[in-house]
Amino acid sequence: MSRASSLFRLQELDLELDAGRARLGAIEQALTGDPAVKSAKQAALKAHEQFNAARVRTRAIELDAQSLSEKIADGEKRLYSGAISNPKELRDLEQDLASLRRRRAEIEEQELEAMIAAETAEGEAASCQTRLQQAERASLEAQGALTEERSRLQARVTEMMDERESISVPLPDDDRLVYQRLRQTKNHRPVARVADGSCLACGEEVSSARVQEIRRGTGLVRCTGCERILYAE
Repeated sequence: MSRASSLFRLQELDLELDAGRARLGAIEQALTGDPAVKSAKQAALKAHEQFNAARVRTRAIELDAQSLSEKIADGEKRLYSGAISNPKELRDLEQDLASLRRRRAEIEEQELEAMIAAETAEGEAASCQTRLQQAERASLEAQGALTEERSRLQARVTEMMDERESISVPLPDDDRLVYQRLRQTKNHRPVARVADGSCLACGEEVSSARVQEIRRGTGLVRCTGCERILYAE
């Protein structure tokens, strides 16, 4: 294997390693916290809090209505018992009862509205809980697939690192330095193939004499256009 072909293979490995490591990072991020599950949990918690608040309000109104009914029953008992004979006291009691009944009618309307709101909130809480369960199941399935993919990628990265070392170690130090410098400045692609007499990276024409020089592999030949290391099969 010539020096140029070794560097070209090194480039292929490095590009695949870059992609593999980026994918592994994305998998790790996905495994640590699924955004869909997090969003569903927040929605379920909010819906549950709203349902609890609606139940508390409904219960408070029910207690008010119960208290008013007890006061009305007690007042009516006194009114019709014959125990009160004073006309003014009777009128005052009748007025109090009328006021209590009006207040109870208002409370009963509020109680109906509160019950409807509580039922709506309960339905929304149940729906949110169902969506959360669905998101959690989907996340578990996805995590299983991601875990398998991570294992495959980790094995592949290890395999490529071993091959990379076997190619890189025998190369001259100057070749590795040129490769690394160009990798930083040439978008991770320091080596360009030559086909049909042209550099495939920039389109610069490469003479047949230089193509033969590249194929002999006695040294590194650089493109006069983009300065990449040239490789020809």
